Amino acid sequence: MMNSFMSSPPRVAVISDTVDNIDGIAIGLRRLVAASRRAGHTIALIGPAGHRTDGDVVRIATAMTAALPMYPGYAWSVPELPPLVEHLANHADLVQLATPGPMGLAGLIAARMLGLPVIAQYHTEVPDYAARLTGLPFVKALVEPFVAWFYHHAELCLAPSQTVVDRLTGFGIERIVRVPRGVDLALFDPARRARESLAAHGIADGPVALYVGRLSREKNLEVLRAAWSEVHARRPDARLVVVGEGPQAHALDGPGVIATGPLHDRTLATVFASADVFALPSETETFGNVVLEAAASGVPAIVASAGAAHEHVVDGTTGLVLDGGDPAAFARAILALFDDAPRRLAMGRAARIHATRHDLGRAVEATWAIYGDIASRVRQRAAS
Repeated sequence: MMNSFMSSPPRVAVISDTVDNIDGIAIGLRRLVAASRRAGHTIALIGPAGHRTDGDVVRIATAMTAALPMYPGYAWSVPELPPLVEHLANHADLVQLATPGPMGLAGLIAARMLGLPVIAQYHTEVPDYAARLTGLPFVKALVEPFVAWFYHHAELCLAPSQTVVDRLTGFGIERIVRVPRGVDLALFDPARRARESLAAHGIADGPVALYVGRLSREKNLEVLRAAWSEVHARRPDARLVVVGEGPQAHALDGPGVIATGPLHDRTLATVFASADVFALPSETETFGNVVLEAAASGVPAIVASAGAAHEHVVDGTTGLVLDGGDPAAFARAILALFDDAPRRLAMGRAARIHATRHDLGRAVEATWAIYGDIASRVRQRAAS
């Protein structure tokens, strides 16, 4: 059946397999939902039932759940279709699919059963992740056809970066629109810099580099580890603060490395602002939330040229863009910024200015304009 739209903005259901993970997808979706609700919109984040029962997520009962062998912290849950169909029939006018896993596939089926329009956002380089996590390069070619099939079935694909536009275009998809993403400029702010707060982590007065993200093979951590070995040999007083968790929890362990585990909200924002340099060698980013958070915090970022992270860095002005496969280049860049405070501070100021172009409130407004446009097209088709 075709669910008819009222003249008001559509009710949006965002379906994701990874609502509880500490990663860019889950965090970004929760921020979108929270900011949208503050703006008066009706939106729900839908995920599989699990251990958490927070009121921010609509939980769908699962038929089965299995952990990924190479990543025990991640699990795929196959939802029961009837309760998902029932929820969408009563509470949604537009379905947004965030992941091409079992929840995303069930969402696609349910939306088609109900005649609801479907949009899909490309959040994760699933083929690349599969190859890197398994250590089997040929797996990428096996996974890509399914991912392309999945996104071909959406009325519209949302791309958070030019890197993703290029990826979707490579799949032969034409219905693509750039969707804005934003950073909380009030939370991530240079004014939160408080070096004394790092004393709790055993950090004194030396320079501080920061990594924030999953600790997993797809993040190219071996490059940062090798780079840091060289940095610490030259600057024994320097510290690398590692914020995050994952199956490679000890991948960056070594002299001068401080692992904090996952941090959130003001605690995370304070650590961002209190660092001197942010380093991200990952070559698989589809957006790079953490790069924007570093920029908003007034911290220059050193990032890989592959993937989307570099799209948030003006090379030589707000940070540095390097070959993600070159540990020596990362080491030289970190040391150069440690040793040149005027340049580092100037980059940090420029990064903050650059980040203000990605205000979360404006990004949410623009996203809802896309939703409204889709709703308008559906109304026009229904009336013709």
